[in-house]
Amino acid sequence: MSATEIPAQITRLIQVTEGTMEVYDTVKDLRGLPEAFQEVNKCLLLVEPTLREAKTPAKKVKSTDDANMLETRLYNCEEKAENLLEIFQKIARKRTEEFVPSVYRSIAVKLGKHRVETLMGGILEDLLALVTHQEFQAVTQNRVGPLEKARQELAKVSPSLSESDLDEQPGTATQHGDGNRQFNNFGTGTQKNVDGNYFEAKGSQNFGMVPSKESMGRKDI
Repeated sequence: MSATEIPAQITRLIQVTEGTMEVYDTVKDLRGLPEAFQEVNKCLLLVEPTLREAKTPAKKVKSTDDANMLETRLYNCEEKAENLLEIFQKIARKRTEEFVPSVYRSIAVKLGKHRVETLMGGILEDLLALVTHQEFQAVTQNRVGPLEKARQELAKVSPSLSESDLDEQPGTATQHGDGNRQFNNFGTGTQKNVDGNYFEAKGSQNFGMVPSKESMGRKDI
């Protein structure tokens, strides 16, 4: 790998970080938004300028071993940052005045059961490994203290999702509908639902048609 790829990786990280902060501005006033989201945004405000400072020394990396190590760290960091952005975007698309925990839980489970604070903690860890590297220390040494403090503060924040929220529930299916047909199958249980309004079931369940109000009101002739 050429060391010239490292600045490009850092540039992409800056773009993702800025995008996440922009989306946060659209959800920060949601009622019930977990404190962890605010703490994550505080961390991003440190991450963005740190990455900008790291671009210059990144161009001077000569060792292939160093370049490979830094590339791996930056790749991992970028993956976490993109997952964080995806979570924020999904919450923002809900367009409600209240935070919807089910939307957050769904995307967090899909992305590997990672809370926003867990992803942010990993980003800070990767970034600390970058700024303390010998090729970067002269420029980014003053960033180590604030980043480490941010990581410690982030570790104190209340979990944005409980462990039970993150646990999969095999055989559990939830059905919503209003005259529409939907079929869900989660885990080992199966569900067949036809023309219903709301059903929640565990294990194997079969649901038939819910009679309409009109048919309920008619007497047999």
